[in-house]
Amino acid sequence: MAIAQRLVVLESDDQPAAPCIVCGGDIRAGEGVTASYEGRTLRFKCSGCFVRFELNPGRFLAEREGSCCFGTHDHSPASEWRCD
Repeated sequence: MAIAQRLVVLESDDQPAAPCIVCGGDIRAGEGVTASYEGRTLRFKCSGCFVRFELNPGRFLAEREGSCCFGTHDHSPASEWRCD
């Protein structure tokens, strides 16, 4: 039985600047890791953030959807991680 891959890495070169969904760090335009997950395009500052998301996507998506400030935090409310 094959399991459909839900997290697919995309090209980041044409992506705008954005905050990382895991650490909340700023990602410059065209940098970081970009992926598609269940029809959503997500941005990750580094491969470590990508792996953390992959291990527990619900943790980061639930915080984002339930955020009181619609993602305007300077860090991810779901995370204790920071990238340098």
